[in-house]
Amino acid sequence: MKKLSCIVFLVFSCFLGYSQTRSINKLTLETTYSMVEIHKSLRDLIDEGDKSSYFDDDFFNNLLRNIVLDKRWTEKEKVQMFYLMQKKLGYAFVGINYLPPKHNYYMFHLSETYTWLKTKVSFKGLDYDITSLIALVDSNMNKDAILASNALLLATLLSPDSVATKVEHYLDKTVINSSKNPNIFNHYVCMSASINQTPVMVDKLIINVLAFNEGCLKEDALCALYSKNNPVGFIKDYILSEKNELNSTAVQTALCVLEKKVPPATFDKSVKSFMQESKDKWKKELLKNIVDQKIPFNYSIADKEQIVTKVWDHVTLSMYLDGALISNYTLLEFDPN
Repeated sequence: MKKLSCIVFLVFSCFLGYSQTRSINKLTLETTYSMVEIHKSLRDLIDEGDKSSYFDDDFFNNLLRNIVLDKRWTEKEKVQMFYLMQKKLGYAFVGINYLPPKHNYYMFHLSETYTWLKTKVSFKGLDYDITSLIALVDSNMNKDAILASNALLLATLLSPDSVATKVEHYLDKTVINSSKNPNIFNHYVCMSASINQTPVMVDKLIINVLAFNEGCLKEDALCALYSKNNPVGFIKDYILSEKNELNSTAVQTALCVLEKKVPPATFDKSVKSFMQESKDKWKKELLKNIVDQKIPFNYSIADKEQIVTKVWDHVTLSMYLDGALISNYTLLEFDPN
C-alpha cells in the first residue's frame, strides 16, 4: 500500500494550483455528509492518528480489526469509521477518484483491489458474523448509499464467501439503479466483486457493461470483471457494440485491460482490427489515436506528471484551499487536504 498511498497522499497538494483562492465556507462544511451523518466522537477517534500512518498496512489493518472486534461500537458506527479511514487514503468513493501520474483507471482499480485483498487476508480466521452488516446494506440502499456501500465492502473483507450470493444479487442493474446514488453503490459492488468473484458475478458484470447507459458505470464493471483472469474476447464485443461517443473513456478502459492482458504485438493487431471493423467515425478516430500513441497510457484523462480527477456523471467538484467539495445528486461531501 505504501508506494501508491504516498502518491495519493499528495493529491490535494498537487491540486492547490487549480483550487479556489479561499477555504470552504464553514456553514457549507457543516452540511456535508461526514459532519451531518457521523458523530463527532467517531471523527475525532479516526483523526487521532496522523494521516500518514493510515498508509501503513499494519496500522490500517490492525486499527480496522480492533474497531470491528470492539463491542462498544454498533455495526453502523464500525462502518462509519471504516469509511472515515478510507477518506484518509483517498479511497472513500462518493463520485470522484484521483488518478496518480501515469495511471489509467484500470491500473488505479487494480491497485485499490490489491490493497483490499491484503486487508481481507488480515481478517482470515476471524469468523465474523456479517448478518448485521448485510442488514445495513439492505435497509440503507435507498436512503444512504455511503453507509450501504461501505457496509457491503466491510462484509466482503470480513467474510467474502458468506456475502457472495448477496453481491450477486446487488449486481443486478435494477438493484443498482434503485439505490440512492447508483454510481456509489455500483462502484462498491464492483469492488466487492473484484475481491471475491463467482461465475454468476462474471455473467452479471458482462451484462452490466452492455446494459448500463453511463460510461463510468461501465468502467467499474469492466474493471471488476478483469480484476480476475477472465477471457478477453468480450472486450472486442463491447468495443464494437458501444455506440455512444460520451462513453469513449469506457472504450479506453476496455483497451487498458487488453493492453495488460496480452502481448504488445497482439494488442496492436487487435486495436487495428477493431478500427477496421468499427462503423462509428468517433470510435475509428479514437482507436487510431491509440495506435498512433497519441493518447498516453491509453487513457485520455491520464497524465505523465499530474494527479488527474476522474469525475462520475451527475457529480460536480469544487476545489478549495483546504480540500475538495463533492456534490452527487443531493449528497454533499468534503475531502479535506
